[in-house]
Amino acid sequence: MARAYLHADAPSTAARVLLQADHIAPAEVRHRPAGRDTVAQVARDPDAPTTITQLALTLGLLCP
Repeated sequence: MARAYLHADAPSTAARVLLQADHIAPAEVRHRPAGRDTVAQVARDPDAPTTITQLALTLGLLCP
């Protein structure tokens, strides 16, 4: 779902979906390559919420 929201130019909604997924099934977001790539893409968006940026930093997907 998060990728669909990214394609629809809705990064804040994509971030919300990823954070919900991280709460329900953290391994899917934190360990699967597709989940990690999506977190990184959302976090790089200038309009990304700080919560997803913090998750990306925690996962080592962004440099501080």
